[in-house]
Amino acid sequence: MIEIPTGRPLYPQSLKVELGLLRTDRSRERWLVNWRVGDYVELSAARSGFTNAKELVGVQINLYPELPNYAPGISVGVTDLFNRSAHGRGYYLALSYSVPMLGETPLDYDLRFHLGFGFKEMPPLFVGFEIPLTNHLFVLAEHTGRDINAALVWQPIPSLQVRASIIQRRTSWSLLIQLGEE
Repeated sequence: MIEIPTGRPLYPQSLKVELGLLRTDRSRERWLVNWRVGDYVELSAARSGFTNAKELVGVQINLYPELPNYAPGISVGVTDLFNRSAHGRGYYLALSYSVPMLGETPLDYDLRFHLGFGFKEMPPLFVGFEIPLTNHLFVLAEHTGRDINAALVWQPIPSLQVRASIIQRRTSWSLLIQLGEE
């Protein structure tokens, strides 16, 4: 997704890196790194002009893997582990559920729904979805509990995405690289 955590850990990739630039202020770049350690733990780090260029660290543990069209993936996690942002450290429970895109021309990617419940400094409710338009073009949208974010994603190859996003009411362009596909 764009900013919200999901119940689906990085898979089959083991590393995801996103490098972006806010259109309105080139000094406000953003980067995000997600690293899957083993099968159940995912570490994240981010630096963003949205958070006054502070590095933020998080950890997520997958409690139950997603079984598409059958059962949601369930994860718990901590955002801003070192309590550096204006919002502070937050805790969450996130669920993700996939529905295959079938029809006359089935797609290789599923329609995904995400729902989360936050505690402490995390918003109490956040939602999101991923809609594949084709096998190479996607729409992402989410309500973080504070803002509505959206992105149009072009994926020319499975390990690379080009994203045009509106995040916290600002335009952002980014490249997302995924490594370690099994």
